[in-house]
Amino acid sequence: MAHPVLQAVLSLLPPNFLVDLLNKFLPLGAAAISASFAVPGHSDVGPVTNEVPTVVVSAARTEQSTLTTPASITVISRQQIEDSGAADIVEVLRGQGGVQIKDLYGDGSRATVDMRGFGDSASSNTLVLIDGRRLNNPDIASPDLNAIALDDVERIEVVQGSAGVLFGDQAVGGVINVITRRPGAMRHSLKLSAGSYNAVNLHAMTSQALDNGINYRVSLDARESDNYRDHNELSYLNGFAKLAYDYSSGSVFTELQYIDNDLNTPGALFADEVAEDRRQANASFASDYSNAKTTVGRIGLVQEISSNWSFEGEVTSRKTDGDFRISFAGGLPSTGNYTQNRKIQEFTPRFIGFIPALNNTMLTIGADAVESEYDVSTIFGDQFNDQSQRSLYAQALIPASMLDFTVGVRHARVDNELRDAGMFAVYPTGVNIEDEVTVATLGLAIKANDNWRLLLRADQNYRFAKVDEFLQPAFTPAFSPIELKTQEGLSLETGAEWSRGGNSAKVVVYSLKLENEVAYDPANFANINLDDTERKGLITSGYWQATQRIGFSASYTYTDAEVTSGFATGKDIPLVAEHSALLSTDYVISTSWQVFAEVVAISDRVLGGDFDNTLSTLPGYGVFNIKAGYQVSDFTFSGRINNVFNKKYSDVGQLGFDPNAGFAAAEAFYPSPEINFLLTAAWNFR
Repeated sequence: MAHPVLQAVLSLLPPNFLVDLLNKFLPLGAAAISASFAVPGHSDVGPVTNEVPTVVVSAARTEQSTLTTPASITVISRQQIEDSGAADIVEVLRGQGGVQIKDLYGDGSRATVDMRGFGDSASSNTLVLIDGRRLNNPDIASPDLNAIALDDVERIEVVQGSAGVLFGDQAVGGVINVITRRPGAMRHSLKLSAGSYNAVNLHAMTSQALDNGINYRVSLDARESDNYRDHNELSYLNGFAKLAYDYSSGSVFTELQYIDNDLNTPGALFADEVAEDRRQANASFASDYSNAKTTVGRIGLVQEISSNWSFEGEVTSRKTDGDFRISFAGGLPSTGNYTQNRKIQEFTPRFIGFIPALNNTMLTIGADAVESEYDVSTIFGDQFNDQSQRSLYAQALIPASMLDFTVGVRHARVDNELRDAGMFAVYPTGVNIEDEVTVATLGLAIKANDNWRLLLRADQNYRFAKVDEFLQPAFTPAFSPIELKTQEGLSLETGAEWSRGGNSAKVVVYSLKLENEVAYDPANFANINLDDTERKGLITSGYWQATQRIGFSASYTYTDAEVTSGFATGKDIPLVAEHSALLSTDYVISTSWQVFAEVVAISDRVLGGDFDNTLSTLPGYGVFNIKAGYQVSDFTFSGRINNVFNKKYSDVGQLGFDPNAGFAAAEAFYPSPEINFLLTAAWNFR
């Protein structure tokens, strides 16, 4: 199923907020006492550093010093990405402190980033951005992480903890903001990779910043692979173009992106099928697939208004037309071609000012408007939802000697116009469901000395129900509709960061309590509001520059996620590992040779959908990956081997119903790839 183009190329504070802060937040502060060993970053012989860059975007939705935000932000640099030899965003993020990855097929095409332990609903509670643009969908589909060509990435900013005031809906567990590369002197690159499962990847890019202020970047990313599982062929094409103009008082840009993604989907396997042949696809899923074509258009403006105030804003339109087949275990392969289409339009203006009378306080005042149109058509009927989100927010960063205070508030409103048709329709004549919420944040960053920084933060967060979550009735004789409530929560965290020369360490302790968490209940085949849930955890990471040639990196994350009231009181949240860790080293052999190695480990997890915690758990695993790179002149050659010791494991498992056992509840798995490799040759020239 090779793509034709690739063939051609290759051939305001709510009530009790401060009370909660004092009663619950301060005890956490006593726990932030220790720090341990985020990702190595160097490729040349000689002294290197792993210090966090002095400027990030994700702390205030504009470029800002990291030392003024109470949030813990991990920055993965361009050099660190190259040194790791990672093939995609998923490989870069896997094992990072506070981050868990669920990858259905092991190629990143259906992967989910989970921060703070959300399991099945992680894609709706971790916000993923590209240069500040939302990659999350208005429906429950996970963000397409392959939409980000890794060679176009300058750095990745990982914001630990919720950011409900600054980013709003879905910024519950954390924020991943991918910052793309800026044009400079004329640069061209061509990269070709080939590896296991007939994988062939091509990336080509050209960029330049002209003296007259015009700059551009154009890239093409194309991938073909049979993938590890049978009936799992992938064909992926991603074209991107950005044109910008920088002038004395600001800049303006426009960008276009087109993605064509074709994927055969093999489905899950029951335990006996895994034992028989873990690469097989169940015969019921022999014709299943998921194809989508996405177009993105965006324009943006940065304009200086006065010596103290500036304006930033973007208008984005994203449209995805998809078609798919989905079958059920024990039944005949589906013959129907179903459709799923979405259109999202965003307007994100904001004013950023510095107020000299208030010790140069940085004030951000903004609005987010998101309009979504969604429809899906299957054998069960049609669903339609037009969702409108409107929100206003303000955040102030107030410097005071060694202290930096953060305070902010957001008010958001959502309106849903729902309608469905078919045998299980719950709103055939249509219905309007609306809600509103106000959240606030309060934080403190203390710069104890040149090496130490202490963080204290409380942030309220929320998640509106997705457009397709409303239209799923409870499995009762009447198929009664469930009108979902807005999920709301309070995140309390404290931490410490230390750096000296090329060494660094950080620790974060947090508590996240939610009300009305939106989750899928497989027992009733419906989306529901859970009763109270809570996540508590510890995140540590650090880097040690042992010598001029070798550095070590490590992270460890402890996550305790459970339901605290209701039908599943005391039960663990499915698909959340209690322990995860990363240990890596980067060794510069010479000015030409560099090697990298890592061990990624994760503990047992409750199977997806098993809120009763009655089935056996998804076994934990540890995998060892290595990479070697050689550079000469403008050419770079590298090879990466994943799962060196050929560990047989599954990254994702879920509650299923086995047709061979009278459709009794049973464990179902998505087997992950065994040992695999990718060889790469790249040419960078001017």
